[in-house]
Amino acid sequence: MNAARPWRGACANDLAVDPELAALALLDASLAVTVEALLAFVPELAPQARVWSDVPPVVLAAGQIVVHARHLRELVHDYRRQLDRLEADADFPF
Repeated sequence: MNAARPWRGACANDLAVDPELAALALLDASLAVTVEALLAFVPELAPQARVWSDVPPVVLAAGQIVVHARHLRELVHDYRRQLDRLEADADFPF
């Protein structure tokens, strides 16, 4: 069995077989941009600023978005790795 390839963009052949990859690629990109934008514009989310006793609720909400967006990106990447693993394990008759 081949090792699973790291996350990669979907090509036309991939989309023909697994069209959901188009939506997942957009989701992954938007989550990446969202996390980076929140980290850039909410300085309280920086690792060195971990004093949560006096932060406004909007900062806590932004922190939750970052945590969940990162987790969702991991799930999207895992889905793609599982698809790649299925393709690698498939026995083609030709």
